[in-house]
Amino acid sequence: MGRVKNIMDKVLSGACAFLLSFMTLLATYQVITRYVFSSPSTISEDLLSYSFVWVSLLGTALVFGQKDHMKLSIFSDKLKGVKQFALSFFTELLIMSIAIIVFFIGGTKVVGVGSIQISPTLNISMEWIYIVLPISGVLIVVYNFINIIQLVQQFTKSKKEGIL
Repeated sequence: MGRVKNIMDKVLSGACAFLLSFMTLLATYQVITRYVFSSPSTISEDLLSYSFVWVSLLGTALVFGQKDHMKLSIFSDKLKGVKQFALSFFTELLIMSIAIIVFFIGGTKVVGVGSIQISPTLNISMEWIYIVLPISGVLIVVYNFINIIQLVQQFTKSKKEGIL
């Protein structure tokens, strides 16, 4: 599982780095065309918006995979042993449920709607923009499975060593 997670981390980190670099170049181009040539580019504006959505959702999946998401540690810091394990397990299941319902199921419906919409400036089907929703949902769910497996392994190891 660690190998799969490492590969996913590298691919997502690379994709996010590429998108951020692309967005920086696009924003620079946008500023130059707007203020130097007084002719703003609508294509670059749309590409920036869509790239921002993609980097945000792919970055979200990466953050959940690395367990760097925001959390209230007021409760989890006070819990130890089985209670802390149960809370962590429940949290992973809750995140997984939200990812399935909102990102995968909802995102799939949005992709369906996007298949009949065309981006006016880019002249492409909006399903290519919206496809990131179910993709990020699947990535989050895969990360949740990996996190749960690692959590159970840690708990089992701690129990065997008599730490709990």
